[in-house]
Amino acid sequence: MADYAFRTLEDRQKIEKLWEDGRTPKEISETTGVSVHVVYKELTRGQDGTRLPDRRLRYSADVAQRRVQASLERRGKRAGQPTDSSQAAEAAGR
Repeated sequence: MADYAFRTLEDRQKIEKLWEDGRTPKEISETTGVSVHVVYKELTRGQDGTRLPDRRLRYSADVAQRRVQASLERRGKRAGQPTDSSQAAEAAGR
């Protein structure tokens, strides 16, 4: 997994499994091939508000994936501007 690439759901599930197995962010980083910073960002993104038996905050790959998808859907949208390219072409031609 390259640091600049988007994580896939499978990547996130691997992080979730390692985290639930008690691995540290540094160990997860070494196993997955991403920086420790990326692991911490991903663990923060996927927090679901519950705790593991060892009292660490639980990471959910599904929560992280939904948050990323929502973020991608919001990108580039501007209030009051058409989102469909045909509507944009019509608006430009008026």
